[in-house]
Amino acid sequence: MNLSGKHVLVTGGAQGIGKGLARSCLKRGATVVICNLDEQVAAETVAELSPLGPIRSLRSDVSQRSEVDALLDDMTAREGLPDLLFCNAGYGGAAPILDMPMPDVQRLFEVNFYSMIHITQSYVPRVKGQGHIMYTGSENSLVAPPYLKDMHMGMYGATKHAMLVLAEWLRSELGGSGVDVSVLMPGPVLTERLAANIDHFPEALKELFMTTDACAEVAMEGLEKGLFYIPTQSHIRVDVEQRCQEIMAAFEALGL
Repeated sequence: MNLSGKHVLVTGGAQGIGKGLARSCLKRGATVVICNLDEQVAAETVAELSPLGPIRSLRSDVSQRSEVDALLDDMTAREGLPDLLFCNAGYGGAAPILDMPMPDVQRLFEVNFYSMIHITQSYVPRVKGQGHIMYTGSENSLVAPPYLKDMHMGMYGATKHAMLVLAEWLRSELGGSGVDVSVLMPGPVLTERLAANIDHFPEALKELFMTTDACAEVAMEGLEKGLFYIPTQSHIRVDVEQRCQEIMAAFEALGL
């Protein structure tokens, strides 16, 4: 996809991977709208990135369908319907699966997964020509990363695994509609929050981190190559291969 002159929406676009995606799109000639809950942080991001091209921000809680509808209404009226939509807003909740209170589980799914449904159901019917949604998943969409085994990310992983299988179904259901979908699946990315706590991470984990801008460039490469699955780091391949080997061994053990 050539982004020159295109309209791009990035949810959760004021920080982290979303900010990297906004920067990459601006460099490619797109007009960008970002949304974020923290208006001050969003304003600072707009001020930082505006020398690269046209960008503005809107406050939107994408876990609420009414706010997603209003977000798309506003952008459509001012810039035009997004040609490319990055469904990127999310956060990582950490707690043992047996201990996480249900309100926390519910909120995690609202932000990380239900927002995907709201955005897709609101955006796709509006598209009259071509459109694309890239969902920000995680390596947790594919596997339970071994290096996270002591960090209690199971519920977070469940939201990202759900995102992947829904996107796979969407790819089938949307075939021929003009709307394509893809899933970005990054490993550790050095967001602002993680960078502030980098000293607390084990050395093995630190070696796996990539910058937000590097992650965004992989996303752009995947988009340009028409990929559905877009992993960002080579260690993810090893983890996926190990999972597949165990699954295939189960088929062999059962004589299937």
